[in-house]
Amino acid sequence: MKKVSVSLMLVFISLFFTLFAQKATVLGKVEYKKQPIYGSIVINQVKGNNLVPVDTVVIDEKGNYKTTLEIQQPTLFVVKFIPSQNEITYWFVVPKEKVVLDYEVDVYPILTNVKGSKNMEVFKGFVEKNKNIELLNREYPTADDIRKKEIEKEFIELYPKTQNDIKEYILENKKVLMSAFIVTCFDQEFAKYVSLYESVRDALINDYPNDQYVKNIDERLKKTIFEGSMAPDIVMDSPDGEKLKLSDLRGKVVLIDFWASWCGPCRRENPNVVKLYEKYKDKGFEIFSVSLDKDKSAWIKAIKDDNLKWKNHVSDLKYWSSAAAKLYGVSSIPSTVLIDKEGRVIAKNLRGRELEIKMKEIFGE
Repeated sequence: MKKVSVSLMLVFISLFFTLFAQKATVLGKVEYKKQPIYGSIVINQVKGNNLVPVDTVVIDEKGNYKTTLEIQQPTLFVVKFIPSQNEITYWFVVPKEKVVLDYEVDVYPILTNVKGSKNMEVFKGFVEKNKNIELLNREYPTADDIRKKEIEKEFIELYPKTQNDIKEYILENKKVLMSAFIVTCFDQEFAKYVSLYESVRDALINDYPNDQYVKNIDERLKKTIFEGSMAPDIVMDSPDGEKLKLSDLRGKVVLIDFWASWCGPCRRENPNVVKLYEKYKDKGFEIFSVSLDKDKSAWIKAIKDDNLKWKNHVSDLKYWSSAAAKLYGVSSIPSTVLIDKEGRVIAKNLRGRELEIKMKEIFGE
C-alpha cells in the first residue's frame, strides 16, 4: 500500500475544513464612557479548558467594529475590550449568523443591544438578572470595613432571590443552547440544582449532542450519585499504605467525608464530625474519610491535629484529580455522602446541624 505524503494529507485537512467551516458575522458599536473610542477587541475561542486566540478587531473612530468568524458549529468566544481593565464578556456564535452586539465600556463592558441571535439575547437577560450581585462583588475588594459589612448584608438578602430568578430564567429558555453555558453558574451547588441540569440536558441533548457544555452536563449527571442508589465502592491507600475498601464497612451506617488539610471549611467542620463519631460509633456508625490532599505529611498532620480518631482515612494524593472525587462527582469540599447498612445512599452534603438531625433520625434519638 502506498503511503500518503504529508503535504497531500495537509491538503485533505485544509479541504475538509474549507468544506465544513461556515462564516458568521459579528458587528456593532462600542462606546467608551471614560476613554477615547479608539481601541480593539481581542477574541479567543473556548476549547475545553483552553482559550485559543482567533482575531483582534479594530474599533474605528466612530466606535464601529466588524469581524467574520469561521466556525463549524455553535461556538463560545471569550472577548476582551482594549483599552479597558481585565474584564471580559462572551460571544456565542452560530454558523451563518449575522449578529449585532453593541456595548458600553466603563470599567467593564456592558452589552446594551442584541440583534440576530437568540443565544446572545438570552445571555444579555442573564447578565441583567445577575447585575446587582455582580456590582456588589466588584465593589467589595476596595470597600472600607463599614461598607464591607453593608455589602455582606445586602448580598445575604439579595443572593437567594437572584439565584431563584436565574433558575426560572434558565428553565424558560432551556431549549436555547446558551442555557447550557449559563447553568454552569450553579456548578458549586450542583447537587442542589440537579433537576435544573437535567431539564437543560434533556431539552438540548438531541439537537446538540456534540456541544461541549451539553456533553459536560450529560457526563456529570451520569456520574451523579442519587439518593437510593448503591454507593460505588472506593478502594484506596491509608496513610500507612494499607488498602481500605468502603464495601468492607457494609453493615454499618457510613459517612463518606470528602475533605483536605488545606480546606478551611472542612477543618472547621471536623469538630462536629468528631462529636458525632464519638456519640454513635458504638451504635453502628463509621466514617470513611477521603482526602483530596497532595501532600502526604500535611494530610497526616491534619488527621492528628483535628483528632480524627477513626481508622478509615484514604487518599490517592491527586488533589482535584482524586479518583474517588471523580467517581462521586465531587467538585467542591467539604462534601459528604451518607450511606445505610446495605450500602445505599441516604443523603448527600449534610453538615452541621442538618447532619446531627439526620443521625438522630437514623439511630432513634
